[in-house]
Parts: sequence; C-alpha cells; structure tokens
Amino acid sequence: MYVTYIQITNPTYRQTLGELSAVVSLSSEERDVQLHCNVPATEQRREGEGRLALIREALRQISRMPEMRTGREKLSFAPGLMPRDG
Repeated sequence: MYVTYIQITNPTYRQTLGELSAVVSLSSEERDVQLHCNVPATEQRREGEGRLALIREALRQISRMPEMRTGREKLSFAPGLMPRDG
C-alpha cells in the first residue's frame, strides 16, 4: 500500500481515561483504511506530538493486518508525508 494521504478525524481528549482518541485514515489510490486509535494523553506534550502518536498507533495496527504481516503487501509513503520525530 503506497500511502498518499493521512487524515485524522474526530480527535477527542477523554480526560477520565487519560487518552486521546481519533480515526486515522491512510489513503492510497487503491483503497482507504480507517483505524480507530487511542493513545495516552499527557499535558506536557508538545504541539504535533499527539498527531504523531496517533499516526504511530495507526501504523502499529496496520502492521498487524494479515496482508502486511505475511509480506504480501508492503507499506510505503509518498515523499514528505510522514512527520519527523522532532
């Protein structure tokens, strides 16, 4: 899957659970994959770190899909799409 677009929708901070949740969509010409992601929320997080944490969680989830895990399909990204770790 050659990812050309990453979109994060419905970001929600759930204070009682101490987490940030959102739907992360990975889009390619062939398909769109939507993943519901939850990551621990910290008040000290710098701007953009929540987005990066959600994307990392989406990548963790997609790597567990059978087509990725077995090597039938590889994950790659359009240039400049993945944010830097800062």
